[in-house]
Amino acid sequence: MNFQRLGVKLFVQETSSLKIHDFVPVFHTWIQEQSVEDHLLIDVHDYSHVHRGPGILLVAHEGNFSMDLGDDRLGLFYYRKQPLDGSPRSRFQTILKTTLQACRLLEDNRKPAGIRFKSDELMVIGNDRLLAPNTEETFEQFKPVLSEVLTPLFDSSDLTLTHQQDPQERFAVVAKTNQSPGIGKLLENLS
Repeated sequence: MNFQRLGVKLFVQETSSLKIHDFVPVFHTWIQEQSVEDHLLIDVHDYSHVHRGPGILLVAHEGNFSMDLGDDRLGLFYYRKQPLDGSPRSRFQTILKTTLQACRLLEDNRKPAGIRFKSDELMVIGNDRLLAPNTEETFEQFKPVLSEVLTPLFDSSDLTLTHQQDPQERFAVVAKTNQSPGIGKLLENLS
């Protein structure tokens, strides 16, 4: 199992006061300050005109960040482009940590005001249809890694993993729990 191009999406709690274009200057500031650890931030693209698309995309050499509009649910989606060393577990933890750190950067920023992310649900996406086809077999191979990382992350025994089984879409699993610890606590649990 050599999953490399994985992504994680965390959903925004309340979207009514948010405007997708407000993320353009935020991402430009991230580039100017090189705000994301271990990433070379390069450019911002506006895909807000694409229905259920990537919204506002921040391109980095190592991976891309976007305020994603997929499934009509606004959320921060990070997916890794460059390979990582280590076990599948450590690679997934690194991708998850980067996603959570980016969410915390947005929550701590004054603009857009009041953005908060749901901490009881996330989506894991395989951004490689060749190595991670959207099949039950892929889910069964990756499920132990997801469980091993996400159960202590949420500090919960009620974690559910639901495979999104649309063969027309990329491999995706939704993880949910009844706990809602907050982004800071998730980062602490990941360490």
